[in-house]
Amino acid sequence: MPTEPEPAAGPVFALAKIQPPRPRTGLVERPGLERSLASAFAHPLTLLLAPAGYGKTAALTRQIRQLPGGTALVWISADADDRLPRFLDCLAAALEPHDPAWRVAPEALATLALADGGVRQVANEWINALAGARAPGGLIVIDDLHRIGDPHVFELLACVIERVPSTWSFAIASRVEPPWPLARWRATGQLAELRQYDLRFGEGEVASLIAAAGGDPSHAAQLLERTEGWAAGLRLSLTARHGSAPMGVFNQRHVFDYLAAEVLDDMPAVLRTFLLRCAVLPELTVARCAQVSGSPDASRLLEEIERRGLFVSVLDADELTLRQHDLVRDFLLDRLERDHPEELPGLLCRAAVGEPDLARAVGYFTRAGAWEQAADALAKRGPLLVASGGATLPAMLATLPAAAIDARPDLLVLQGMVAFLAFDFDTTVSAMSRASTGFARAGRAADAALAKAYACIAMQNTGRVHEAAFELTRLRALPLDDASRAVIAFGSAWAAYAELRAEDVAGHFTEMVEALERVPDLQIWNLCFFHSFLAGLPNVNPLMERFADGAFRIAGEHPSHLRAGVLHARVWLALSAGRLDEAAAWMSRADEACHWLGQPCSVATENYNARILIHALLGRREASEAAAKACLDDMRHATTTSNRLTHEYEILLVQARARWIFQDVAGLRAVRAEFAAARNPLEWPAAERQARYLDALLALAEERLADALVLLGPLAEDVERWCFFPAVQARVMRADVLVRLGETEAAAASLSPWVANAVHGRELGGALLAGPAALARLAGVAWGALLPAAAVSLLRRLADLLAPHHAPAPTASALSAQATLLSDREHEVLARIAAGDSNKLIARAFDLSPHTVKRHVANILGKLGVDTRGQAAAWYRDQGSGPPHGGMPS
Repeated sequence: MPTEPEPAAGPVFALAKIQPPRPRTGLVERPGLERSLASAFAHPLTLLLAPAGYGKTAALTRQIRQLPGGTALVWISADADDRLPRFLDCLAAALEPHDPAWRVAPEALATLALADGGVRQVANEWINALAGARAPGGLIVIDDLHRIGDPHVFELLACVIERVPSTWSFAIASRVEPPWPLARWRATGQLAELRQYDLRFGEGEVASLIAAAGGDPSHAAQLLERTEGWAAGLRLSLTARHGSAPMGVFNQRHVFDYLAAEVLDDMPAVLRTFLLRCAVLPELTVARCAQVSGSPDASRLLEEIERRGLFVSVLDADELTLRQHDLVRDFLLDRLERDHPEELPGLLCRAAVGEPDLARAVGYFTRAGAWEQAADALAKRGPLLVASGGATLPAMLATLPAAAIDARPDLLVLQGMVAFLAFDFDTTVSAMSRASTGFARAGRAADAALAKAYACIAMQNTGRVHEAAFELTRLRALPLDDASRAVIAFGSAWAAYAELRAEDVAGHFTEMVEALERVPDLQIWNLCFFHSFLAGLPNVNPLMERFADGAFRIAGEHPSHLRAGVLHARVWLALSAGRLDEAAAWMSRADEACHWLGQPCSVATENYNARILIHALLGRREASEAAAKACLDDMRHATTTSNRLTHEYEILLVQARARWIFQDVAGLRAVRAEFAAARNPLEWPAAERQARYLDALLALAEERLADALVLLGPLAEDVERWCFFPAVQARVMRADVLVRLGETEAAAASLSPWVANAVHGRELGGALLAGPAALARLAGVAWGALLPAAAVSLLRRLADLLAPHHAPAPTASALSAQATLLSDREHEVLARIAAGDSNKLIARAFDLSPHTVKRHVANILGKLGVDTRGQAAAWYRDQGSGPPHGGMPS
């Protein structure tokens, strides 16, 4: 299986898509149209609607040069391949020079859009990013919107246009009306329109065109009548050798074809051949044209095309870059297919080679029928997209015949990994199993084992626990490389957990960590990123610390699933040691990481569970319940049925444990009813014990102490067998019941096995989850000689740790509270924002990557509760310079 490529240095699409054309020389003045456009730009949306060739792009190109100084310009040239993920990539890259205040990683927007209601969430992120951008305002131009077929793009744009900040606006050119509520927008003044009638040339403008071409302006009326002011017809008439179209009534396409043929036939043969061969390219540069056409004279020929003004726009790029008008390109492609059909597949394949936009490259290969080359491109470059969420991969894979994918195990791995990140475990099992078979058939034993291991991990999440465990045992007996061994050990650790073999987890985890330490391959580490639920199991905590240290050495601070997984693990490691404030700080950092990634399914479950219980311990009932609701919604609506049936009971028990902390009897009864309804044959073996656990919590809440004592007995084990320290919690709650029943000596005996570890700072998380009421009662008992003084002191410390969070707290200054949330580095970045520095300058000042600066800016805005960089700067100036004492660690 391929190793992870280096992160891309720039966009993976053609930069020409976000480069506006330069104004052509020799354009005639059109003051009336310019006044109309200037007035229209005051509206949230300016729509230029007209058929091909009416000069929509030229009008916008001219007008953007007249924007007021300081106005940000964002230009996107739409393509037929622009599904929502790629459109969002283009948008983020086009906005980047203006320092938009993203709260989510721009590359994660496509992942966020996949969630239920995700398009509206992305719209909110876009609106907030514009509002907080360093530029005071700007214009977003989308040219050729009619090329886009993805309805989600139109849904997104409608959401943003309706609420775009007042200092920003859109100008959109299209041949057809977008599917938007245009009538309502007209009525509310949100829309300005320029249609075919507004864009056509008048007689004076036609005369100016003729004069500029060296002709007789007196022919203007005749030419205007024949072309009806159609810009394309006018220009071609003046370019054609005979200077006019045939008399008679023709539709615009016929006129264009006739005139274009005249122009093409009048060219030197070398230039004509060059144009025809390069017609497969949407943008023309010297290097790309030389590669596709095979001409060593590409530079001179491109200059000749520009000199002749053959319906091309010159883009605002460092090298000469031309974009052909759609009508011209369509005409040339038609002639190419008609006159030289045998050349077209080879030209398309040459265009695909070196194309930075993978979607375009795959499109070239598939149009050529070169399925094998398309598969090669996806196999080579697809893993980079998986690393960023893989949102664009399914559409590209869908362009290949199913047989082509089935024949390529490396493509099946891509399919499986994208499905895994979306928690579509059924598809993962199918794809990875077929990949394993294909690799084995090809003699690639290590890759076959690795794919099979991931099929097993996914299999566990579809209820097939014992089948997966059996297969993983078989895989461990094979001669393996370290990469395969690491993933198989990771899967084996989870199999042991799922089968309640808690004592076996650490052995597999050790094997995983040791193998990973011998493989400095980020992709393999990424495959093992989620394991926070294993905290507290026998001998696992030190191994999780070791994994975290290695992960940060490999991945650094770059936002990733791996980093989010490590942050979640550290939440539970801190809580296990009784460091609640530290656990909360790690949770805050994990929240930031997950939000920046777009809260994909692959990190959401860990994040929601941490928030449910940590917020509960901190007395934040509303936040805890919101996380519980989001977690259940995610489980029930964003994952497959098999995954929901396998794991829903776990989510419900975590919710019940939070309701216990709040002493919410009605809430516990409601969760118990949901738990009973969710029972099914796909559950992991722990479900039966967890049902007993929930019954014990409800019995305690209802003051049925005798029932609770019976239920808690078998649960108060010496070994933790499932997540979030339930055995210690059960032991502490059982001791509390015994105290309440007057059996203090038995309570001390119940606590003694735990006390031996607890006084050394271990196994404290479960005691905290027993809740403030139980700990307060145990701390108030006169234990005498029944417990050592250190144990009594520990119980009091734990009770004191929770008590302030579950009682009314004195009101503190909101501003100083906000200030303590910022890390020292965030204060430094905020100072630079207040000084007016751009993200690039901030990155240079602190030797940070631009990505890290964007994340710091997002954190600052979120923690201060402001929307814009300007508001953050004002807050900083109001507070004075320098970080306050008590700020969070960086």
